Amino acid sequence: MIGIRDESDFQNWFKKNYKNLGFEKIIKYDSMRFPDFIALEKGKKIKIELEIKSSHFDMHGHDPKKVDRVLCIINDKKLEVPVYEVKGLKIIKWDTKKPLYSIKEQIFNLFEKENIKVLTTSEVASLQNISWNTAEKALLELTIDNKVEKIKKEGVNLWMLK
Repeated sequence: MIGIRDESDFQNWFKKNYKNLGFEKIIKYDSMRFPDFIALEKGKKIKIELEIKSSHFDMHGHDPKKVDRVLCIINDKKLEVPVYEVKGLKIIKWDTKKPLYSIKEQIFNLFEKENIKVLTTSEVASLQNISWNTAEKALLELTIDNKVEKIKKEGVNLWMLK
């Protein structure tokens, strides 16, 4: 299961996994406009809106005539447009005991407290139950903070405690 925190996380996941959902390529992406994506499926342009819950489509006031499909993590409401629930994803919350940036601290603790020397981005994502993109961003921030070092090795990014 991949943990998704918000719609932005979901969009990042989709950009990386659209082919697994049967799309050939992403033609257009704009998180600030409706719909979020236009993708090619069997040679046809498909307008796609991503929502954490299908009910958010109506809450956001979207026009069902301007989209071909809604992809969601939880299908909790029937819509006038086809809704597809993406399997293998789950909604996770930010740790309320720590500030929003705490994911970076949690990842750093993997290295420091768990005494792990080297990790890939995918391993961090799996261990923290977060998306690959969220893990990569936090690891890059830890690199900027001079806490971990990024090592490139034959197409794989490895991260090592400094």
